[in-house]
Amino acid sequence: MIVTFDADYRSQLLMCPARTGRGALVGAEVIAHFSNPQSGVRIPTELVIPHISDEQHVIFFKEKLTLLEAHKSFFINNQLVAWINIDVQSAGAILNDEALARRISALPFLELTINENFPEINLGRENQTLSKLAQRFTLTLSNFGAGIATTRSITDGLFHRVILDRAFVLRLISGPAFEPFMQAIVSQISPLCDGLMISGIDNDESRRRAHALGFSAMQGTLWPPVEPEALATLLEAPHQ
Repeated sequence: MIVTFDADYRSQLLMCPARTGRGALVGAEVIAHFSNPQSGVRIPTELVIPHISDEQHVIFFKEKLTLLEAHKSFFINNQLVAWINIDVQSAGAILNDEALARRISALPFLELTINENFPEINLGRENQTLSKLAQRFTLTLSNFGAGIATTRSITDGLFHRVILDRAFVLRLISGPAFEPFMQAIVSQISPLCDGLMISGIDNDESRRRAHALGFSAMQGTLWPPVEPEALATLLEAPHQ
């Protein structure tokens, strides 16, 4: 997708791995960078997204979906999970476009991730959009701890998996409160979902501390994203 500000910026899709504390690959999240082909200047995706149209939100989601369709056999053959984030615009398109919904259903390894800032997320199952999505697709809460949502949507059983917010983790991980705080979250949230992941794992010390707490998988700059053509390299054991 091309977005125009003072210049044209083109989206580049990448695969961001999630691994167990021992390094085994669990899955990959489709993420994006926006860069100007002429200058090479990059803009963070979170700065681009608020400025694109509703139609572009849906186009962006479909680009990610098309990428996973092209690599379907990789995920199925290796029993891996894939994640794509959806916003309220994409959610509406999915619920109103049966052909699009069927494309998602044809990817049994795909989980749709929802951010805490999804409109009215604290209504839990009373949020009709989330409730309808959860009835048909596998949902993951992607940034729990961002400080926007309560646990209502988790206790209502909307999410198969929960991922702790990167900024939230980074605020705690260098201090002595990390272990007791995270242990409390693990004890509270793990019984309510099938997997509790942690992001913000940027070095081996963080990996060791998080692994001891029993998180099902981890993400962070310790395992950088790769281009889709290099997906197979993620199967190699990382050096750690």
